Amino acid sequence: MRNKRYLYKLAVFFLFALMVGNIAYGQYDPRRSRWMRQRHQIGVTIGLTAFLGELGGADAIGSSGLRDWNFNQNRFALSLDYRYFLLRNLALRTEFIYAYVSGSDANTKEPFRRNRNLSFRAPIYEFSALLEFFILREEPGRGNPFARRRFTIDFYIFAGVGVTYFNPQAKFEGQWVDLQPLGTEGQGIDAQPDRYSKFTPVVPVGFGLAKKFMGFWSAGLEFSYRKTFTDYLDDVSTIYYDNNKIKATYGDVAAYLADPSLGYFIDGNGNQVPLNSTGEDLQRGDPNNLDAYLLG
Repeated sequence: MRNKRYLYKLAVFFLFALMVGNIAYGQYDPRRSRWMRQRHQIGVTIGLTAFLGELGGADAIGSSGLRDWNFNQNRFALSLDYRYFLLRNLALRTEFIYAYVSGSDANTKEPFRRNRNLSFRAPIYEFSALLEFFILREEPGRGNPFARRRFTIDFYIFAGVGVTYFNPQAKFEGQWVDLQPLGTEGQGIDAQPDRYSKFTPVVPVGFGLAKKFMGFWSAGLEFSYRKTFTDYLDDVSTIYYDNNKIKATYGDVAAYLADPSLGYFIDGNGNQVPLNSTGEDLQRGDPNNLDAYLLG
């Protein structure tokens, strides 16, 4: 009887030890503890922007699609972000971006856009919240007895929502002039709508790659498409308004920047062909095609 009681106690001891061992292993699993130790991340990004809208771009009608990407209008962007890992492969990121976007009809050979002769730049300030899903996470390296290296990079996709402040400008006699107050499409005159808002919601989507080094540091590449809910990043959206009324209300500079058209296009033989496509009520932009920009 005494031996049975001894064996019973010994079995209980080993069962308890096994349970404690499993719990301890779970608590100190390096794959688990590593991402939890690094669940807070702060990042700085320097990249490029590209505008997708009415101005510049391909030798065709303007759009917010990638085919209208005008490489020589790329501008620099700076962003600061904070990332918090909710789960091992799921993170919430907040981001602040300062950048410029720009476009110019001088970069296209499409006759009507080239004749329109509009150009702009717009500083933008964006604040957004992104949900990131990591398809690949870099595993712990050698020397870890509990895990083997399976991936050597992070690869993730993301989507989110945000708000962007923008301020379109055009150059006049060597000086950059804010366009929104000038009512270049008749805003604020007679029964026309008031000036557009400089704030717009934005929906960012994209993907990224990152590589860790020196423990807590990492470097990577990221590409994103930012869809806005405005057609006025470039101050161009609807039709030409009566230029005489714009001049009488807002002045000579407003009238010129509303319609700086060339009055001609160049044909295949290099000849100037008269073109009058910028009169009152004629198409200036496309309000059904909202603007977008790229960050990379």
